[in-house]
Amino acid sequence: MKKKILTLITSGLIASSILTGCGGAKDTAASNAKKTLYFIPIVDTGAYWSPMKKAAQDRAKELGYELVFKTSPSNEPQKNEKHLGFVDEGIQNEAAGIAVAPIDPDMFDKKIKEVKESGIPVVTFDADVKTKENRTSYVGTDNKLAGEELGKQGASYLKSKGISKGKIALVAVNLTQTTMTYRQEGIKKGFEETMGADAKNFVWLEPIQDNDQAAESKKQLEAQITANPDMVAVFSLGSEGPDTGVMEAIKSQNKAGKIYHFGFDYTPTWENGVKSGLITGIVDQDSYAIGRTVIDVLDKKIKGENVDENYPVAVKWVPADQIIEYGKEKQKQFTTETK
Repeated sequence: MKKKILTLITSGLIASSILTGCGGAKDTAASNAKKTLYFIPIVDTGAYWSPMKKAAQDRAKELGYELVFKTSPSNEPQKNEKHLGFVDEGIQNEAAGIAVAPIDPDMFDKKIKEVKESGIPVVTFDADVKTKENRTSYVGTDNKLAGEELGKQGASYLKSKGISKGKIALVAVNLTQTTMTYRQEGIKKGFEETMGADAKNFVWLEPIQDNDQAAESKKQLEAQITANPDMVAVFSLGSEGPDTGVMEAIKSQNKAGKIYHFGFDYTPTWENGVKSGLITGIVDQDSYAIGRTVIDVLDKKIKGENVDENYPVAVKWVPADQIIEYGKEKQKQFTTETK
């Protein structure tokens, strides 16, 4: 009888231990999930995205979060769908917060709403969704205003050279990407406002899309230069493909100093074109500040603190003769650890 009682007690203790262990494992998993943040940019390479990634990683580590970083190459054929899948993964894993750069404002609208309705704070950055109420906050540049600044600077420069007519080219990675459409609108608006009455004398050529392939933008722009000998300016809307392709096309057609080139965002690539007159000036976003702010906003919301709907980050005009010195400061963002 004693042996039977002891067996029952021992079995009960083992069962209790197993149940407690299972519960502990679940609690640990849930606890870990609550300290996980998802960060989903459009890409993770280049002088714009790399400092942003590093800032987000450094800040997340400082605040005690595990940062899950998800993205895909520029030429990913199902890029929207893939990134929507990353957002879904964050929801399924019950992340503490999700930050995403929406490629398409309409396609991401419903999914971002799902995140918010699930109780997970969601911050959009670099680009926003169609319905602002569907996300917690937006961090980044107003791309229309950034485009306006570049357009104004471009027009002012042409006026300083006595240029009051001609053809203008536009080159982008993806012409349907929200940031690119907004930049195009802003550039034209800013250019026309600054150029004034002479704006009607300029013709905007069909925009070029290169899917971040420099050889493609080079080929297409060379064709436009040949067909339009009165081309006076070209605006590249960001990323290494258009930046490089445009400069190579201007160089191959012997148009340095004759076709003025205005670009988005600092990259060491620009430095190769400064002395040879292949870049005239750029507007630059503080992408490091964007990455850090995104994590700070998520952290505040997770802790129940109040956050703003928008955290705007301004752009800065950098003429060609200042790009190299400006770049020295920017390069520190690739290597300096945050304290």
